[in-house]
Amino acid sequence: MPPRASPLTVSAVSAMVAIPAAADFDPDFLRRTAAEACAAPAATLPVPDGLRLLSAANDQQRNDLLELERPNGERVRIHRQVHAGRVRGVIVEHHAADGGPLAIVHTDAACRLLGGRRVVAEGLDRFFEDLDPAFRQVGGRIAINPAPPIGRPTDGVAVALVDSGVNYLLPEIAAHLAYGPDGRLLGLDLVDGDERPFDLDQSRNAFFPRRHGTAVASILAREAPQARIMPYRFGLERARGFARIVAHARTGGARIVLVPLGNGSAEDWAEFREVASAEPDLLFVVSAGNDARDIDARPVYPAAFGLPNQLTIGSCTGDGRIAPDSNWGARTVDLFAPGEGVWITDAEGRRGPGFGTSFAAPRIAALAARLLAAEPGMNVSGLKAAILARAKPMPPHHQGLTLARHGWIAEPAAP
Repeated sequence: MPPRASPLTVSAVSAMVAIPAAADFDPDFLRRTAAEACAAPAATLPVPDGLRLLSAANDQQRNDLLELERPNGERVRIHRQVHAGRVRGVIVEHHAADGGPLAIVHTDAACRLLGGRRVVAEGLDRFFEDLDPAFRQVGGRIAINPAPPIGRPTDGVAVALVDSGVNYLLPEIAAHLAYGPDGRLLGLDLVDGDERPFDLDQSRNAFFPRRHGTAVASILAREAPQARIMPYRFGLERARGFARIVAHARTGGARIVLVPLGNGSAEDWAEFREVASAEPDLLFVVSAGNDARDIDARPVYPAAFGLPNQLTIGSCTGDGRIAPDSNWGARTVDLFAPGEGVWITDAEGRRGPGFGTSFAAPRIAALAARLLAAEPGMNVSGLKAAILARAKPMPPHHQGLTLARHGWIAEPAAP
């Protein structure tokens, strides 16, 4: 067995407090909880003192996954890594009673704290701070929801982007955003309920989020410089708020709504279907998804709705072959576009290749924006027809499958 932390060891570690504890940051509690969870025998459930067990499970690697509660309603999640009957370390997440993330710490197999991350709030602003084993801040703060820049309203085709938000602090993104007459960004955060749709998807991990929307926006900005992007931060874990998004987007003059998101629940997307069906003057461009399956037979939504004012886009290689992970559907996928190795800029400003239907769909949305810029009076049916007129048959599939209704567009960025 690896060495365990004794009460003396925990007490000694607790004496290493290097920064004052904020009201929402409890270093002694985190140290004690991590030490007790790590020290518990591998065959038992590690329920530290003062916590009430809400649920317990194991993941595919037989690691312990526990949800616990403090007397004040705060939640604690423990992920204890177990291999061959030995504890290899623990991860402790601390969340507020309303579910908001407060801090995360982790240990090694010897129950030594390795560091962590906490959330710091200053007024409306929130930041991540990385912590060393003594809970001292390491490196600079990482912005979670900075205030958007003030911009200048410009002419262009407004495109609503429903995703994880965008990093509007990047100059190459900020230059292509839509701003109102007062210089304020035209966008919403449907997760936090404010006007700061900064790129942040915490659905998988609240402390180490994915950032997806900036990469999508970078394709729109490059392939349709005349587009003005209206970002909407949207949470798939509670897919609600499309009526508010569409009402806001219409007020801002949007003609195109890009949704590079989806899942297998028609119920989650019922509001989308109802709202989009009632907006025949808006074109909804959605990604087909990356499950490598026929969504005619096993639908994902909103891709499989097949609304008259919707285009569902799959991803292919530059020679028209379906991408390994792309979904397809002879009835429900309209088009394929090259989405493999597309040049993107991520939320940190790094440039590199992107892969998937999320990066094929904005290429078609950018094409739609360019067509509308050239002919502003075009209606949705005319716009769809102009896009589909560029499609050609895909190369024969090795299993003889029909992958889409209208084939593929080889060069969506071409004039």
